[in-house]
Amino acid sequence: MQKVIIEQAKKLYGFDSDTLELLGGFDNNVFLGRDQNIVIKFLDTTKYNKENIEQEFTIINLMDANSIKTPVPIPSQNGNLLEVAEGFEKNYFIIAFAYIEGKVLLDYEEDHHLIKQWGRMSGEMHEVSKKNASRLNGNYSEWNFDINDKDFAKESGTLIQKKWGAYMERLSSLLRTHDLYGVVHHDLHNENIIISNNKMYVLDFGDVRKSWYMYDACIPIYHALEKNRRHNSCNGVVFYERFRNNFFEGYCEKTTLSKEQYELLPFFLEYRLLYSYLFFTNSFTANTLSTETKNILDDMRCRIENDVPFIY
Repeated sequence: MQKVIIEQAKKLYGFDSDTLELLGGFDNNVFLGRDQNIVIKFLDTTKYNKENIEQEFTIINLMDANSIKTPVPIPSQNGNLLEVAEGFEKNYFIIAFAYIEGKVLLDYEEDHHLIKQWGRMSGEMHEVSKKNASRLNGNYSEWNFDINDKDFAKESGTLIQKKWGAYMERLSSLLRTHDLYGVVHHDLHNENIIISNNKMYVLDFGDVRKSWYMYDACIPIYHALEKNRRHNSCNGVVFYERFRNNFFEGYCEKTTLSKEQYELLPFFLEYRLLYSYLFFTNSFTANTLSTETKNILDDMRCRIENDVPFIY
């Protein structure tokens, strides 16, 4: 991050830039000001827009008001939740959140209680969205706002382009009724959950949009299955059934789940695999990827092209 950007953020939020720690983030753009217990996010203005960031604030505040634990936005010393810093080559939006001291959810595979809690929290978030649909739905982007159907798969070869087109066609035909479709987190994998004092906190609503609740619920399952597959921790089918059953046991304590929704789970898992593959290949060039990541992407492509069942 450019020093000139850091210095502007320092003045806006009053932290000591010498003690700023990199926490990570998809673009290595999330930092901790430990002296102020504040998390600072820098968002490239060419990749993000003001309206989407403001949508993020709205859903965070709504979830917080309904007892979903999540770090709340912190205003700058100007009283603004969103600031802009000007750099030499590019500009950045700056947003800040309260820092939650805790641990990222990592070792959950054998903890049925944690998985149920994860599902319970997901169901509760969906129920909040359903109850506030009239307030939210007119202001949020649709499920495909950031994936131009043709361009998203244009560099992936004819076979994957064809598969992507088929998914887009089927997704476009799915029902979007109040009980099936609404504002969702869209990225609730384990690294976006912090455990603090035995309580779960949801992080990073930066991908929020309108989508199918079942697709949002499939995302934790997808990432858990991929992690299990990479580490060869357990038979895939056994792990899937155990995780799915525990997750939805918790989920259904907080919101409804119809048979028709539940039956879409395998389809959404297959779609998430293709979406994830294309997202990474669109976001990075080959020479910026580690050998491990290249191997993972090669494996994903092989499974996609050869119609390997996601659950095996």
